[in-house]
Amino acid sequence: MERKRYIGTEYFFVARFAYEQPPLVRTGLLPGEQVNLGTPVWIAWRDLSALPDLVEPPQLLAVLDALVPEGPWRDRDRDYAHTHAHA
Repeated sequence: MERKRYIGTEYFFVARFAYEQPPLVRTGLLPGEQVNLGTPVWIAWRDLSALPDLVEPPQLLAVLDALVPEGPWRDRDRDYAHTHAHA
């Protein structure tokens, strides 16, 4: 399989749902995306660093900070320091 790297502006939007983790569908993806994108899954922001594959964009938490500054990740540095203080 030949891979291509595309460089360009990636736009992110906040999606709010009536309930947590609604079913994920591939509706609306472009034909190339239908073929090349992996299986969508819900993942907690705290688990991003534990994924075996690279997350795109690598600065996803900074994107979340910009889009939803009051989100649960706002105290991640403090939470990390607190959970590792006794290690």
